[in-house]
Amino acid sequence: MSSGSARRTVSVVSLQRARRAKCARTMWEISQETCVAAAHQLRFAPGEGERLHGHNWRIKAVVRARELAPSGWVIDFNHLGAVLRNLVEPYEHVFLNEIAPYETVNPTAENIARVVADALAEKLDDERVKVARVEVWENDTCCAVYFRMASIG
Repeated sequence: MSSGSARRTVSVVSLQRARRAKCARTMWEISQETCVAAAHQLRFAPGEGERLHGHNWRIKAVVRARELAPSGWVIDFNHLGAVLRNLVEPYEHVFLNEIAPYETVNPTAENIARVVADALAEKLDDERVKVARVEVWENDTCCAVYFRMASIG
């Protein structure tokens, strides 16, 4: 290999590394929260979980982008909040076990986080913006988080 060829190879490799490093450093996340009062009855849970009980669920959605829109934001907070609220509004003051998909899916905080994250991604994900995760809080100390692997990287 000639020294000129070796320099070009090093330059190309260096440029590729620099691009990857820049991409790895550039990331924005925004979040929006909403609350829902709903009851559930866990299946396969010994003790208290099997009894009908309710929570004031706090649901937090996190959206990620590697670059900002021309407006200078990931997406509009109001838009994220409205989409999130519309998705969870059917949960308000209901027995979750009686509504889709929880008639067949155990209505755990983990499953609620997954269902909300996937539904949110169907509405928001594009080439630039990805739903990264959804947190579902049953109370001030208990939280389940669902990470969408497609948004990581």
